[in-house]
Amino acid sequence: MSHIASYKTKIRVKPGSPESPATQNDPTWKMLRTAIEAAAEDLGGTIGDSIIDYYNNRRYCDFAVSTPEFRRGVGIRVSRTTGEVRFVYDPYGDTKGAAKAIGDRVTQSYTTLAVARALKELNYDVEVTSGDQAEARAGRRDVLVRGVL
Repeated sequence: MSHIASYKTKIRVKPGSPESPATQNDPTWKMLRTAIEAAAEDLGGTIGDSIIDYYNNRRYCDFAVSTPEFRRGVGIRVSRTTGEVRFVYDPYGDTKGAAKAIGDRVTQSYTTLAVARALKELNYDVEVTSGDQAEARAGRRDVLVRGVL
C-alpha cells in the first residue's frame, strides 16, 4: 500500500511562503533554496514543485527534488505559521533509502550554510570548500568550513 509520509526536520525558516515578498530576501529562505539546489546538483537531480506517489498521483509542495535513484521525488513543505520545514514522499518501494538520502543531503547542506553564516556574523573570515561532484554523487563529500578571526 502506498502513502505519503511526512518527516520533521530541525530546519526553521521565517514563516510565510516562498512567493511572499517578506521571505524573498530572508537569509533563512535563501539558505534553504541554496541547500535544495546543492542537494539536487550533488545527487544529479532536478528541482520542481511536486512529487508523485506510487499510483502516479501528483502532490504539490513548496519545493521538490527528484533524482535518478528516486524519480517520484521528495517534497519540501514549509509551515506558513511556524516556518517548520518537513520532507514528504511516498516511501513505498524505496528499498535503498534514496528518499532519505535526499532529505539528509538538504539538511546537511542547510546546516553547513547556517554554520558559515553564524561564523560570518561573529566577524570570522569564512571559507567553505567541498569535494568534487563525483564524490557527492557517490554519497560522500568532505566539507570544510574554516573560520579565521
